[in-house]
Parts: sequence; structure tokens; C-alpha cells
Amino acid sequence: MQASPATRPMIVAFDLDGVLTEHPASLARAANDHFNLILPDTAFVDSAGLAVSMEVRDWVYGPGGPATRLSVNPLARDALRRVVARLGAENVRIVTARPPSSRAVTEAWLRRHGLDLCEVIFADDKVAVARELGVTHAVEDSVRHARAYAAIGVICYFVPGGLTVRPKGIDHPVADLAEAAARILNEYQRSLPSPVPRIVISDQIDSNARQMLAAAAELIDVPGTDVAALHAAVADADALVVRSETVVDAAVFAAAPKLKVVARAGVGVDNIDVDAATRAGVLVLNAPGANAISAGEHTVALLLAISRQLIDANATLHAGRWERKRYRPFDLNGRTVGIVGLGRVGSVVATRLLAFGMRVIAYDPYIPHERFAELGVEPVPYETLLAISDVLTFHVPSTAETRGMLGAETFPLVKPGVIVINAARGDVVDEAALAAALDSGRVAAAGVDVFPHEPVSSSPLFGRPNVVLTPHIGGSSVEALAAVGDVIARTTLAALRGESTPNAVNLPAATLAAGELERLTRVAGAAGRLLGVLEPGLPQELSLTVRGALPGDVTEHIFVSGLAEALRHWSNLRVTPVNARLIAAEAGLGLRVVHAERPAERTSAVEAIFETSAESHHQVTVRWEHGIAGIVEVDRYSLDSPLAGDVLITHHRDKPGLIGRVGTILGRYEVNIAGMQVGRHHRGGEAIMVLNVDDAIPQAALLEILALDDVATAYVVSLPSLTESNGQAPPARGAMVAEAVKA
Repeated sequence: MQASPATRPMIVAFDLDGVLTEHPASLARAANDHFNLILPDTAFVDSAGLAVSMEVRDWVYGPGGPATRLSVNPLARDALRRVVARLGAENVRIVTARPPSSRAVTEAWLRRHGLDLCEVIFADDKVAVARELGVTHAVEDSVRHARAYAAIGVICYFVPGGLTVRPKGIDHPVADLAEAAARILNEYQRSLPSPVPRIVISDQIDSNARQMLAAAAELIDVPGTDVAALHAAVADADALVVRSETVVDAAVFAAAPKLKVVARAGVGVDNIDVDAATRAGVLVLNAPGANAISAGEHTVALLLAISRQLIDANATLHAGRWERKRYRPFDLNGRTVGIVGLGRVGSVVATRLLAFGMRVIAYDPYIPHERFAELGVEPVPYETLLAISDVLTFHVPSTAETRGMLGAETFPLVKPGVIVINAARGDVVDEAALAAALDSGRVAAAGVDVFPHEPVSSSPLFGRPNVVLTPHIGGSSVEALAAVGDVIARTTLAALRGESTPNAVNLPAATLAAGELERLTRVAGAAGRLLGVLEPGLPQELSLTVRGALPGDVTEHIFVSGLAEALRHWSNLRVTPVNARLIAAEAGLGLRVVHAERPAERTSAVEAIFETSAESHHQVTVRWEHGIAGIVEVDRYSLDSPLAGDVLITHHRDKPGLIGRVGTILGRYEVNIAGMQVGRHHRGGEAIMVLNVDDAIPQAALLEILALDDVATAYVVSLPSLTESNGQAPPARGAMVAEAVKA
């Protein structure tokens, strides 16, 4: 692993005897017996410091000596492996004061115990080694070496071994090797720069959009039609940007365990398996409306090319033939155009063709009559539209309802001599049935920009002089590509930052401003995270009660944000707000959302109360007021200020001195308390304590707190700070969530 060039690499030095091995008291006792000495049990914690003779040291550490029979510290394998795995073997050393002559014996012992994971350095002058290697952190059980490390600025975690009193001049004592490794890894995580997302682009997009994405992410280009290359590229991708040629099916999602977003640089998503995306927890984005003008104008261009016979007239004149009398173009003025789908593109077509003096009728059961009236378009049933239209043009997505809606069964219903335009989706108009209708003369001409399978190299529509074909360029004007690219680039990056986006296909849009919604859903997610810690097992039900004026779409975003975080603790699955409801249903978790009245005297605030129903009942309340959201109540206990940051929560009996004992334990582990809140229902009864802390709380400290007589439960959880915004995650140390419950 390469260290970031922007930060000083972390180099860690582990001592051997007493740190990776058991306490070396047995070495002193063996030397006493063999040489008739009176060495203390701690002699080989620092044999050079205690002036143990080289003869004794060579015997202890030599072939067949007592050091070969030392047991390994039971925590050593896991601790050393985790540090080496995270920092890389080149950034970890075992530095021992054993004599260099013991190298072969020592390395054999390390191999035998699975600790041959990094280089071993033999040196009594560990300061010189630290300076030469640039050691930043060390783990020691020798007071002399720990103080020497500290004197040159090395952070040295001191493992006390058999000592019962903390020596003076020791700044970083730890309970054991596991805690030392945890602190090293926490600090390493905090030092890392924010990871740069990887975005795979499988089709050509606007250059400005590429620049916007490249400024915030690593871009990987791959041809979307090369399935194997696509699967390989998305294996560690965070987002995939496609146009119409890339098929994003269940196999793509199976190959992309980290994928968070699929962005379609266009409108239609029929090339994306949205159901598979939802199941995988992947957000699907598109750019509705961004290319509506381009697609609408292209539709009109196809119609004009047919009505003015432009394609053939152009070809014959280029061939040197003046055949003016051969062509009989016709006017659009006074004719009837039937538009199927009066959405964004259909509306553009309607306004353009009204300007030509055409009668415009339309069929769209999902558009209100007010919109028809606003556009000056007459609503008619589909069969009527087919029967009276001189021109039929389709502007609908590909769905079960629209696929083949003009086909063998409906072509007999059309007005003889009709012109058919399809610039929507290739399977909306049956290609073979259209060819047959052209052969029979039922359809006079056609303009087609889309095909059932693209790219297309053969079609029953090829070679027909009365058919104008284009290779799906309706939405590809310079302006449209720029607009689509801008929408997709901005919202893809926003989604990767955890912000809500207005153009999500498989997550409802929200009426709340993006910044406010992001803050609210982030805190709702924290509430779900806290519930997942308070309730360790899957409950029977998770409910959300909303008190106050909150739109239903915003409520849904809040609910799935909290649900997703809770489910991450209750399952081993990848859960996001996109698939949270689906996973909850499959797990048998009941879900309930209730809107309740709130007291009249508190009408300005909105409260969202998350509750679990199980053997134990837990509740977390989020309050949103004046644009600020925070957790204000836990298990029926109100808090003086919203909950945020790294937090220790205890449920305990209200007894004098308990708070002080908890503080003493944290102080002993060098955990700084940033703030404290306590609550109770009555004196001497059940109470809650919430402590905000500045440092990671070791598991050993949590267990000591739990061992206190009047403490029932103790939890550590990381929550977003009140000042965090734009989807930034809490500090890395807080990613740890720990729990302890008294048996």
C-alpha cells in the first residue's frame, strides 16, 4: 500500500518480548536457575537496560534457550495482522533489543507463531532506528524505551505488562496490545484523505460533464457493449454513467458490490434493470426534460423530411438529376397530428406543430385536462386518435403498458395513408408490423429514430424510400448533450456525497430543499443507527411517528434513511435507502408510519419518533426546527441539547457517585469528555447518561463501565455533528460502533 504523498506515512515499531510474546518473567527465572543469579521477573522486559550480561542474553535467546519456549501473546496475531494489512508490511517493523546473534532463532519463533509478517530489526538503540526509519508510533512494555521514543516525538503506546502503577513520563498507556492496535488504526484512518470515488463511463457524454466528474472522481472509460470489460470495470466502481447502448442488467449489479449510482445520460431507463438496481440498493438517475427540446425538434424534422420529400430530392440532385416534377410534397397546415404521450417531449412537439397550423390531438391518461387546455391540445381516446390522425407520433417510455401499443392488432385501426413517427423507444411501435403496414399501403410513410435493439445493423425498415431513419440522435443536439451532461454530472456527484437528488428513478423526489433534506435525512439515519445499537436484534416492528407539518415525500425519505441504518446492524446485507423497504419485507420486519397531531404550543417544530417493538422497547426522537435537525430524546429521556458526535450512553440506576466513577474510568483511558447530559424520571430510579467524547473509547473501558454495580447497559455510537453538511461523514474514529449489555 502506498502512503498518500500529501501526508507523512505512519511507520509503526512493535517491541517483541512482553508485547508480542507472553510476559518474559520465565526468561529471568531460567537465567537465575542456570547462572545462579537473582534477576527480577522484569529483567528481560529490558535486559540491556538492566545490564544483563551478554553471556546470559546469548544463552537465553540462543538455540534451545528459554526464549524459544516463550508463548505468543494471544492478542499478538490479530493485532499485528490488522496493522500490517492496513498500513502495509513496509510500514511496520518489529524492533527488538535482543542480540543480533539471535536472529535465526527469533525469526524461527516468529514463523512458528504466524508473526513473520514484517521485517525484524535487532537494536538496543531504538531511538537511532526510529530516526532512521521515520517511526511515528511504537508499542512498548519497557519504560526506558517508551520514554526514549517519547523524547523524539514518537507516539508510544505503553503496554504495562506486570506493572500496577503507571510510570511517570508515560503519555499513552493502554490496557493491552489490542487497544494499542485499535488506537493505531483509528489514527491512521483519521489521517487518510477522503477517498476519491471511481466512476465508470461506458458511453460518450458531454466534455463539460466529463470535466465536472473528473474534478471530483477517478474516471474509467469502457465500451458499454463489451460485457466482460464492463463487468471488470464496475467491480470496484462507485458509479456508472451510461447512455442508451449499455445494458445494465442484474449481472452488472452482481459484478459491482460497491456500486451506489447508475446514471442514465438521457431520459429512458429501459436499458437499466431498475428492479435489480433497487434490490442491490443502487440509485438510478436520469435526466428527464434535459433533452426534451432536442427530441421534440427532431420529431418535427422527421415529419418535415417526409412531408417535403427531402431525403430523395436531396439524393437525386446530388446525383446530377433535376427531377422537380417527380416530387409532390404536401403541407402540414390543416392536417391532424395525434400525439401519444403529452409529457415533456410531447409538449414540445405540440407547440411546434400548432405553429404549423395543424390540429393537435393527444392521448395521455396521466396528464391532467388543465395541461391539455394550457397547450391548446384536444384530449381524445387512443382508438379515436388512431382513426382520425394524419400523423401519429409517439413520446412515451418503454413500459409493459406501452410496448407494442402500435402493432399488428392496432394498425388496422389507423387512418389509411397515415404517417408514423417513432422517436420514443424502439419497442413502442412493432417494427415488423410497421413494415407490413408500409407494404400494404395502410401507412404511407414513417420516420424512425429508435430501434428495439441498438446499435442496429439490419431491420425490415431498411431500404425503403418512404422511411426516414436516423441512429437514435433525437436527443443528441449539442445543447441537449450539454444539458443532459450537466444534470447527470451534478446529481451523480451529489448522490455519491449522500445528498438527495430530484431525478432519482427508484427513490421518490422530495419537495424539501436539497440542503435541508440532506440534513434531516442524515440525522434520521443517525437515529436509525442509534436504534440499531440500542436494539441489538431484529425487532418485530419499526415505526415512525411524525408530529407536525411534514410532506409525505419528505417523511418517506426520513423513514427509509433511518430504516437503512438500523437494518445495517440487524442484517449482514448491503442496505441503502433505495432497498431498505424491500430488505425489511424479506426479513419479516413490520413497518409503520403514522402522522400525529402535535401540541398547539409547539407548532413550529417537527418531531420524527423512531420506535422498535420487541422484548425491549426503544425510542429515538429527531426534532427539526428552523432548519436545524438533531436527536433530542432517547428512550423517553429528553436531552438538553441535540445528540451529536462520538457518544457514550448508559442506562443505570440513579445513585450518588456513579457519574464520577464513569468519568474516572474514561480519564484512566485518556478519553476526554466534551459534554455530559443526564436524565431521570425520579430520584433513585432508572436514569440515562449521555457523554460526548473527543477520543475513541476502548472496549476495555466500556467493559469496566458495564461492570459497575448500577449500570445496566452501555453503548458507544458515532452520530453526525450538528455542523456537518453536504453529506460529509463523521470523523473516521467514530465509524466504530460498540455495545455492551450486562448478562
